[in-house]
Amino acid sequence: METTIIQRFNSYLKSKRVSITAFCKGSGLKQTTVNYQLNGSSTLSVDTISALINTFPSLSAEWLLRGIEPMERTDTSSDSELKAVCIDQAKEIYRLKQKIAEFEREKKERA
Repeated sequence: METTIIQRFNSYLKSKRVSITAFCKGSGLKQTTVNYQLNGSSTLSVDTISALINTFPSLSAEWLLRGIEPMERTDTSSDSELKAVCIDQAKEIYRLKQKIAEFEREKKERA
């Protein structure tokens, strides 16, 4: 039996331990609409698929739509963005440590 997009959609949320309610709140979608789509009462919309992919950047759209493994991408841009944020934070920490050391020297000079 072939796995459908809806089955993979549900499987992914389950693997992330995210409820439909939490997904809808996080993505801004109406839960009733998503429920109708996931139970087959209406077709799965592009907006819903897009919301899932945007909410979980590591999710492989290729896996979701066509079932081609792996489920998650390893080359997400969020990884490089995370590295850039970490570098910026490290620079800021270094700058703040220097500022603290400067204040401590001034405090000693006054004492």
